[in-house]
Amino acid sequence: MQAVGFYLAYPIIWLISRLPFPIIYFISDCIYVLLYHVFKYRRDVIFSNIKIAFPDLNDKEITRISKESTQHFCDIFLEMVKSTGITHDEVQKRFICDNIEEVNAFAKAGQPTVVMLAHQASYEWTIALDQFLDFKSYVVYKPIKNRYFDQFIRRVRSKFGSTLVPMKKAYNIIRGSRNSMEAGLYALVADQAPKQSSAQFFTTFFNQTTPVFMGAERMAKQYEMPVYFLQVKKVKRGYYKAHFELITRDASKEPEWMVTDSFFVKLEALIKSQPEYYLWSHKRWKTTPDDVTRAVELSPRVLQ
Repeated sequence: MQAVGFYLAYPIIWLISRLPFPIIYFISDCIYVLLYHVFKYRRDVIFSNIKIAFPDLNDKEITRISKESTQHFCDIFLEMVKSTGITHDEVQKRFICDNIEEVNAFAKAGQPTVVMLAHQASYEWTIALDQFLDFKSYVVYKPIKNRYFDQFIRRVRSKFGSTLVPMKKAYNIIRGSRNSMEAGLYALVADQAPKQSSAQFFTTFFNQTTPVFMGAERMAKQYEMPVYFLQVKKVKRGYYKAHFELITRDASKEPEWMVTDSFFVKLEALIKSQPEYYLWSHKRWKTTPDDVTRAVELSPRVLQ
């Protein structure tokens, strides 16, 4: 069944990826109308999350952000599909970075580096940076259950230079690159919410006690790596600007939680500047420390 699903979807993906951007965004507009106004896709969840994050906003303003966030969600979904057929030159015009040489300085020194990403603005088109990075780029990710789609996503990423690595294999690859003196850049989408069964670590995010993953921090600490937060802002439809914000030059010298907490502080500030471009459609605050069975570890930022 996995193969059937993939081979039915692939011709549509291929066709959309070859369309010009005006048609891509026309399709996005049509999908938005269906999702938001007809199927009411997660409207209650989106509204509730924004209300929690911005309690001072009135319902009219929250509704506006909800609509724009859903519209942006449709855009980035179509942009992800477009990645299949987009050229290097085209994506580099639409996704730029103003300080990539700062990160490349670590590559020149043979220093592996961690970059923490978020579901803000565009994270798919970070592939545009691969050609300018002096690192071997690894994207640490959770494999897709459908192995055909998983292999497809790997191929799309690899044509721009990145290698997708399952989280479970990331440590082995870092160990190997350190032994070979290869400077690898390890990118992780770090604002994902763990399932209740695996939740253990909690910090504060928008004044809410929030379950988080600590993988990026633990990995950076173990291998004495610098850590950056990749800030991405939407300039206009289909155009983004990125900036590498340094969190630490050596995570092993930092106190516990410094890296993770710094990431969420920076992310919160970024979201506040463009709240309509964050992915609000998932139940970020459904799990509390009282819900989990593991030994809970709380950030110093959590009021106890």
